Amino acid sequence: MDITKDFNLNVGLRIREIREAMQMTREQFSELCNISDSFLAAVESGKKSITSKTIYKICGNANISADYLIFGNSEGFECDTVLELLRQMDAAERDSALRILTEFSFSLSRAKSRYAKTPAT
Repeated sequence: MDITKDFNLNVGLRIREIREAMQMTREQFSELCNISDSFLAAVESGKKSITSKTIYKICGNANISADYLIFGNSEGFECDTVLELLRQMDAAERDSALRILTEFSFSLSRAKSRYAKTPAT
């Protein structure tokens, strides 16, 4: 078992997951992170490893925890992804997203409240 190869593949898969969660093409994501498309493709497939400088670029520009990228600790990953998507929006889009999320949260609270009051059968 080659630990370096497994590490590169796991990190690459997490980078791809981040990029896809952000709904970005390789070209868009590589531009955001200031790396080349071909290098990103090689990293995502586990063929190349990344330096700490590249990890810094990806984490900083995509607003993702290095802990997730390196170790796979997904705690907070979804929140990081939502924040990055919001960051890419203009003010009007963010306002609309906030209204949608607020209504969604309110609806969930109402549904939970109704479910808690329903007697078990």
